[in-house]
Amino acid sequence: MQSFLKFNEKTMKTKLKVIFATLTVALLFISVSKAKPSVQEESFNVSSGGTLAMDSDSGSIEIESHNKNTVEVTVKKKGKYIDDFEVSFAQDGNDVKVTGDKLKNNFNWGGSSYIKYIVKIPQQYNVDLRTGGGSIELSDLVGKVDAYTSGGSISLGRISGDVEVKTSGGSIKVDDVAGNINAHTSGGSIKAKISKQPTQDCRLTTSGGSVKAYLSPSIAVDLNASTSGGSVSSEIAVKGSMKRSRIKGTINGGGPELYLRTSGGSVSVKEL
Repeated sequence: MQSFLKFNEKTMKTKLKVIFATLTVALLFISVSKAKPSVQEESFNVSSGGTLAMDSDSGSIEIESHNKNTVEVTVKKKGKYIDDFEVSFAQDGNDVKVTGDKLKNNFNWGGSSYIKYIVKIPQQYNVDLRTGGGSIELSDLVGKVDAYTSGGSISLGRISGDVEVKTSGGSIKVDDVAGNINAHTSGGSIKAKISKQPTQDCRLTTSGGSVKAYLSPSIAVDLNASTSGGSVSSEIAVKGSMKRSRIKGTINGGGPELYLRTSGGSVSVKEL
């Protein structure tokens, strides 16, 4: 009897070990499968001059222009809760709309989760971008740029068109704008090059960080540059009032206002 009990006990322990090992492997498989990236791809035939509208609750956006009449969107999602984030697409003529929605109010990416949009658009196209959190990058483009993020940097290439950008926290960089520009960040530096005469008032403002504006020699504006903590300087001749923390006057006879402002940092105007 004792040998029989010992045999059953040994058999039970062996079975338990097998069950435990099986459950461990299953849990690991589930964990790995949930962490595996999800990729979604869509392509749309369009003509130049249309608009890409993106409105996402979260995620970074990276856009590159190409010499094709197509809008190509790749969405990369990774993390435990990727099934709780839905991306939808719609086309109306030459316009394309991409929407990213959290399906649950308690949605939380977690430390290693992310969503990223990688998009290719025609060289002559407009963009209207909104994200609840993430950086925005845009290459050279002929068209109007309107971009907002609740948290992240904004980086633009050479833009032939008007630019309106805003971030609640992050730096802003514009390699060149041939048009009017309004840029604001609640915390971060701003660097923008303006190569063409503005036709409307332009603003570069930050609540904390430096502001650098590069102007072509022929550009004529009414300069209004100031800082609450730092200094203001200009490599270009300004006719007007010049103080350590503020410069107000005209450049090349004056024109639309160029308003440069930071609450903490320096402001500088340089020649391209």
